[in-house]
Amino acid sequence: MKTKILRYSAQKLNQVVTHYVELEKVCDSVYTYLYKKDNHREEDDLIAVVMQIENVYFQEGTYSRGFLKTKNLSEIGSAFVANFHKMIEDIMQGNQFLPILYVRIYEELGRDITPFLQYRENRIQKLERQKQERMREKERAEQQSAAREKERLQAEKDKFIAGESISAEDFIALCKQEEIEIPLRTHGTLNRSVVAISLMNIRYQKQRGKRPPKLDGCFALARALKQKLEATT
Repeated sequence: MKTKILRYSAQKLNQVVTHYVELEKVCDSVYTYLYKKDNHREEDDLIAVVMQIENVYFQEGTYSRGFLKTKNLSEIGSAFVANFHKMIEDIMQGNQFLPILYVRIYEELGRDITPFLQYRENRIQKLERQKQERMREKERAEQQSAAREKERLQAEKDKFIAGESISAEDFIALCKQEEIEIPLRTHGTLNRSVVAISLMNIRYQKQRGKRPPKLDGCFALARALKQKLEATT
């Protein structure tokens, strides 16, 4: 005879449905049924584990046949059933996630599920508030970081105008800020070889086995940047 059980829908996320299956008894309040047959290995068959709370049967989960063979399902299942109501209390006291399946179990038992639904709604609202606060904190941190970077880059700009050397990375950033196009070859030289650059001097590191880089394009770019910065200062 088929037994009515509660389980999650295979089509709709987080929706509990009723299903009728032939159950195989493991022990009091613990049952199984074949959920999905594997065509290649019997050990990989998916077995559904069903628990009984009073007169309500529900699918606790699905596991491979091989995995269940390594577990004492009778002992584990019996402990789960015996501690079910205490587990729900602990979930709510610890502000943990309360599955809708557990709410439906209480509904089937004829209990008032209003406190459970309210708990779930309050928790969702609390998590949403925490999420929004994290987003605001992240936005503030990004704004502060951007402000610090802008201030730092302004200091590098002042150094360059004064004739001092700045890093190739900051030089490229200033060129982008001033919308000065960097030729592809010059960009490659700046990234690969140039350590520091000023209007009159470029410090670079020579790559092993290669000739010193040609710096004409870098010097031309430095002159263009200096001219643009002085014009806008």
